Amino acid sequence: MAAPSTFPLDTICKLLDLTPQRINQLVNMGVIPRKERGRYELVPVVRSYVKYLRERAIKGDVQAGGDDYASHRARLTKAKADMAEMEREQMAARLLPSSDVQKAWCDVVANMRTKMLAIPTNAAADTQAASNLAGAKQVLKEKVHDALSELAEMRVEVITPIRATDDEDGGDTSAENGGSTA
Repeated sequence: MAAPSTFPLDTICKLLDLTPQRINQLVNMGVIPRKERGRYELVPVVRSYVKYLRERAIKGDVQAGGDDYASHRARLTKAKADMAEMEREQMAARLLPSSDVQKAWCDVVANMRTKMLAIPTNAAADTQAASNLAGAKQVLKEKVHDALSELAEMRVEVITPIRATDDEDGGDTSAENGGSTA
């Protein structure tokens, strides 16, 4: 008869939440010690299994940034999902290519610069005709407000939000397709 400190395979399976086949596999790998056929000492089994799990966790942490197939496959799957999400956002007009946004902003700033630099020329005759300093200030104030109002009404839209065809070197073909308009 077996010693009272040993337990049958079924008890070990329930304790470790493993199948009998997995327990036997771990015994054959030398992870779990077996006292006698079908009987196991509880404390050494639990300690050995915990040690085995710790070592696997440490190896897993090292491999998380490693070069294993599963991590590369997971990264590829995530990248594809991210690309599909970005394409969906582009189709819904909630995401625009950075090159289009940059061009649109450059157009807005260039237009604003032109309007602001034109104020002295446009206001010169009116300020000269003003009878006093307050009148000249009012003329300049109106010219600035007119320029700012015109800029506020300016609409910027992107004609080609999705890049269906990019150059092979990574450049975009928005200039050929119309690009962005301001």
